[in-house]
Amino acid sequence: MNLFAYGTLMVPEIMAQVSGSTCRSRKATLHQFVRKTVRGEVYPAIIMQQGSSVYGIVYFDVSAAAFERLDKFEGSLYVRTEIAVTCDNGECAKAHTYVIKAGHAHQLSDADWSYEKFQANHKHLFQGAYSGYDKLI
Repeated sequence: MNLFAYGTLMVPEIMAQVSGSTCRSRKATLHQFVRKTVRGEVYPAIIMQQGSSVYGIVYFDVSAAAFERLDKFEGSLYVRTEIAVTCDNGECAKAHTYVIKAGHAHQLSDADWSYEKFQANHKHLFQGAYSGYDKLI
């Protein structure tokens, strides 16, 4: 199975830490979704929105064991959903991604989430302190 990552898992070291493996990847776009910051957090969630697009990375051939770890890491805020993405080479791929559950949409802020801002300001803190890692053990 493939995984479309649009937030913290776009960082290869975080993806490897969470999934327990490394996978081949490509830049990709998910259409008809928007990415917003979760209120009070440094990570995002996505929700459907016509006319919007979310840029991210598709990881190929993610193992079932890695998806077990990813499911635990993402927790109860998200539901894993199969979607289609367009890769940067123009090809389409099916992938799984984590979409915020309908009952939690109120937890999204109005602020768009920035990968560059996360990398510059929050990555090291996230890697060192995020409690979601505890669920993987």
